[in-house]
Amino acid sequence: MNIAIIGSGLTGSLAAISLANAGCRVDLYERLSDEELINRDRTYALTHSSRRILQKIGIWSYFVSNLVPFQYLNVIDYELNKKFQFLINDLNNSDQKYSAVGWIAEHKNIMLSILDFISNIDNINKIPTSVIPNTNNYDLILAADGSNSNTKKKLKTHSLNFNYDQMCITAKVLLRGVKSNEAFEILNSDGPFAVLPLGGDLFQIICSQPIEKANYNMSLSKALFLDYLATILPNGVQPDTIIGVPESFPINFILNYSFFSGKYIFLGETAHKFHPVGGQGLNLCWRDVDCLAKLISLPILRNNHSIIPFLYSLSRFIDVLSISLLTDSLVRYSRSNINIFILPRKLVFFILKKSSFIRKNILHIMTNGI
Repeated sequence: MNIAIIGSGLTGSLAAISLANAGCRVDLYERLSDEELINRDRTYALTHSSRRILQKIGIWSYFVSNLVPFQYLNVIDYELNKKFQFLINDLNNSDQKYSAVGWIAEHKNIMLSILDFISNIDNINKIPTSVIPNTNNYDLILAADGSNSNTKKKLKTHSLNFNYDQMCITAKVLLRGVKSNEAFEILNSDGPFAVLPLGGDLFQIICSQPIEKANYNMSLSKALFLDYLATILPNGVQPDTIIGVPESFPINFILNYSFFSGKYIFLGETAHKFHPVGGQGLNLCWRDVDCLAKLISLPILRNNHSIIPFLYSLSRFIDVLSISLLTDSLVRYSRSNINIFILPRKLVFFILKKSSFIRKNILHIMTNGI
């Protein structure tokens, strides 16, 4: 099967590897240079669903040395002053042997690993453009060119989209008073924010807050920004030094009404993009890739590839929709400080803290999707 992929970011490149392993000939179209693809300052939380996908295609060993595992995921509700932890024991039995609730990855490290891996695969042909000269040469065309996809615009693909009244601030910070193997997901009336370990005393702060407040905080000097971080970090955690320059970006919600158009299939953020709370983004994108690779690997579909886009869209619907509802609900839950919701929130935290069964099921959804 001949396949074209538009976009060789983390999703498009992983799709190229997965489909090449399934016996397809892949042309990978990308207008950016490898250096431009690598030099992006983003941080991801990887779950066991991503670990299994990477193991399946033989690339996990290339990744693992560049990942920072965490054994504790602390969930804190500032409005209630309540906290509970997800631990390794809350994982499925088959996942516990990896001694990590999840892993933190920096974009440049994993992008470099993927591009190095691709360079050794003969049936992936990289083409330095995003324009396919003749689409008739391909059985399927995968659009993985991001949330501002030109492919979607050309095809006039419709989606549900809206902007949150928030911005996301990210910063790398040296912290005291926190273990190097723990992460935080904190629910706050300004918006949820995460503290992710990058090794040693270095952590990534991913903080969402109202646009006006975010703009003000981005205008602060590093010293004043550190003072601000000291007011929002958990008790006992103190910021020492900001590494680099804090960055900010708007937060939006995008969900395509369909994940295909003719023989075009939309992968990753070309099909969906949600609030960063819960760290679901890249894992969801890679589950798209895994689902498509499984369909293409089925012998019965090799000679009937025209039905693959529909089956893919149908297969991904429940997982993507459930994660969209989960992340959006967490944002609204975090920001709701109406008194009528206080008692239900306390009940939720009480149940999660006391019931290992509920924690296991919640973590299973966060780790593996639906």
